[in-house]
Amino acid sequence: MIAPRTSLVVWAAAIILPLSILAGVVGSLRSICVLAIVVFVLATLVDLLLGLGKHRQLEFQIPPVNRVTAGRDFELDLKLNGTGLRSGAIRLVLDLPPIVKPDQSSIPLQIEAGILNLAVPVKAVAEHRGSYPINRLFFDWISPVRFWVFRQERPLKSELRVYPDLALEGRKIAHFLDRGGFGVHRQRQIGRGREFEKLREYEPGDSFDSIHWKAAAKRHKPITKVFQVEKSQEVYIAIDSSRLSGRSLSSFPPSSSSSTMFEPSAGHVQDPSPSPGRAGAHPYRSQTILEQFIAATLLAGATAERQGDLFGLITFSDKVDQMARARSGSLHFNHCRDLLINLQARLVAPDFEDIAATLLNRLTKRSLLIFLTSLDDSVTGENFLLAARFLARRHLVMAIMLLPPDTQPLFSAPGVEHTDQIYENIAGHLRWAKLQELRKQLLQAGVLFQLASGQSFTLTVVSEYLATKRRQLL
Repeated sequence: MIAPRTSLVVWAAAIILPLSILAGVVGSLRSICVLAIVVFVLATLVDLLLGLGKHRQLEFQIPPVNRVTAGRDFELDLKLNGTGLRSGAIRLVLDLPPIVKPDQSSIPLQIEAGILNLAVPVKAVAEHRGSYPINRLFFDWISPVRFWVFRQERPLKSELRVYPDLALEGRKIAHFLDRGGFGVHRQRQIGRGREFEKLREYEPGDSFDSIHWKAAAKRHKPITKVFQVEKSQEVYIAIDSSRLSGRSLSSFPPSSSSSTMFEPSAGHVQDPSPSPGRAGAHPYRSQTILEQFIAATLLAGATAERQGDLFGLITFSDKVDQMARARSGSLHFNHCRDLLINLQARLVAPDFEDIAATLLNRLTKRSLLIFLTSLDDSVTGENFLLAARFLARRHLVMAIMLLPPDTQPLFSAPGVEHTDQIYENIAGHLRWAKLQELRKQLLQAGVLFQLASGQSFTLTVVSEYLATKRRQLL
């Protein structure tokens, strides 16, 4: 695309317009005025020709996949190539998605006669999680006399993957990770283990229930079974992406006076105070419940990897949407992270009966199923209770949800300032009593149930998983 610059319009108005008037008024100067106008037009045409193909041979390259973290500054590695070019200045702009805010609206760049893999860092910050395409790039340059501007478009084929920032949540569970070195917190195992390891001859002190009687009868001497702590257990985290998961965390306070009544069984650890983001906003005010579920899932998967277990992922709304079988390794973790990158809440209610039937059909080995869901709706809680009874016959089922706002026993508040607060406290007590009743029913069905505040949700998920592993419930 070729467009005249403001300088060309100004010079044309300053030269052509007065000369045209002068030629019409003074007939003797008409030839001189026409000649001057022709000279000016020829000069603009020469300037156009000199700058026409100056930088058309430029080629741009960008990695096909760019992985960045939401809320953190990053650089895109853009490279320029070109041979037989003339020196000059260009200005380029990447067509970035709206959620990406670049540091500069345009990047000025000086081009030499010949360039090869010239690196051009494009600094920006992404606001939200997701996968976004980068399909094109625009650049322009100016003619030698600066009368014309030449604009070009280049197609690109790249993808920007924005992952959630797990730094703040990761610091809360850092003491739970078993790194296998000195000075770290190890998880104490309770009991002798349930996984068969080998047979050996009877030794004094072995209990009679550990004797393998068939092997003893065959060998004509006592033979003892040796067990070890279970390893490579399958742990699945199921994320609820239905309508209730789309609620904002601004209605779920990061701390609550009733949170101490629902502390994880592995013990409570003082959470570090969150640091403000780039915009200075509280990190819990701009997120949804689903974002909290995703962060807790990824960190729980990293913890399971450190513990030697197999980690699997399930996402569901009104049905099972995605499922990654339990595996280990960095490639599997990256696969699960890519599955969650575009997960969004849907305006549907979860159908737990269909979800339970699907999981019973696909998961044949006994596994730990951790449901991250919202059960404060009465119908949703009843449906989950019916479906969890069938799942608990084969698997160990656990449900963890965020503590609803102002849900606490009566008289737990420090005081009442106005009459409306009395009714609010009564409503909060009724919600708390309903969740307590649901908790008892789930425990009777063999399903574990925990609530956590927004600030300790990830801590609760990881600690409950480790407590289950330590007690060898699976």
